[in-house]
Amino acid sequence: MTRSRSALRYIRPRATAFGVVAVLTVGGCATSNETATSSAKAGAADAGKCDVTKEGDVKSSGLEAPPTKKTGTLKIGFSPTAMDTYYKRVLAGVQEGIDSAGGKSKIKLDVQAPSSQSATDDQVRSVEAWISQGYDAIAVALYNENALEPLFKKASAKGIPIFTFNSPVVCSPYYVSNIGYDQSEGGRAQAQWIVDHYKNKGTVKIAMLEGLPGPHTSERLRGFNAVLSKYPDLKVVTSQPAGWTRAQGLSVTENILTAHPDIDILVALYDEMALGGLEAIKARGLTGDIAVVGYENMSEANAAIKKGDFAATVDTGAKQEGRNIISTIEKYVAQGERVPRTVFDKVTVYDKTNIDSFDPDDYGYVPPAKKK
Repeated sequence: MTRSRSALRYIRPRATAFGVVAVLTVGGCATSNETATSSAKAGAADAGKCDVTKEGDVKSSGLEAPPTKKTGTLKIGFSPTAMDTYYKRVLAGVQEGIDSAGGKSKIKLDVQAPSSQSATDDQVRSVEAWISQGYDAIAVALYNENALEPLFKKASAKGIPIFTFNSPVVCSPYYVSNIGYDQSEGGRAQAQWIVDHYKNKGTVKIAMLEGLPGPHTSERLRGFNAVLSKYPDLKVVTSQPAGWTRAQGLSVTENILTAHPDIDILVALYDEMALGGLEAIKARGLTGDIAVVGYENMSEANAAIKKGDFAATVDTGAKQEGRNIISTIEKYVAQGERVPRTVFDKVTVYDKTNIDSFDPDDYGYVPPAKKK
């Protein structure tokens, strides 16, 4: 398809109704001819070694802490990789899950967020503290699993079950359940939307904004490339890291538009990067010329679709993931029930045809008294 064209800041932990929350505010390049290869190959390697499967396909290792029937108030440690927009939405679902379980008298939640996604030492210290204090369960989103593996083994030996969430690849034999969604499916959904709307439009040039190196990026790319590789006219002309942030999404897209002024589609593996990319597109007067396809259905991305600035985004069920975390832990720890090794929710693509069907209550916590 052708056309002509004329700060990162960490705030000290503070007390909340859940326990303690560490609040994070988020204020270099490789290219590829048809697919983003390096991260995707890494993802394929991970998939061969570890648990990265659809719900119900993974069997228990037998090394995890056993189920229990604990009474009284359950103490749960909750550690995302950062307290960004996505995890705030997960946390809203966690809070609603606690409400459904009986409220704060039934579950005490201690939330500890690292100062950044790569600040593994922060996460290690939190998990160590929860183990030493004898918490009833620990829920962790993984960025550096190797650093946490000795602690997972220690927790399981003490009878403290480990639950992972939003973790596309899990290698440890000590976790009970991995809760989230199939991240490669999110990438496939992005690619399939492009196929459905562009496959008969000749050569289409695509630019990709990747996240930080790691399984989240590699799994999303793996799914994306698996679909797009079947359509040689849909070409990824450049795939560059933009660190999950809006600021990097802006600067990287500016560089992309300089090197590849004729791209037709900008794809981002997270809406924050896509929103930064949109700023760069607008600054060059190219709104409407380049389709923006995001990932996460953030509220700003949702509004951008309604305005016509975004073409599509993928919703991964973040709030439902939070509800599933609590219900899965409660079944295993308080009711003594075995739970699936993977508890995955489905992804949904939103564009102008269905964006009005999305319930805005899904963006935040809704107290029981205000539920419809």
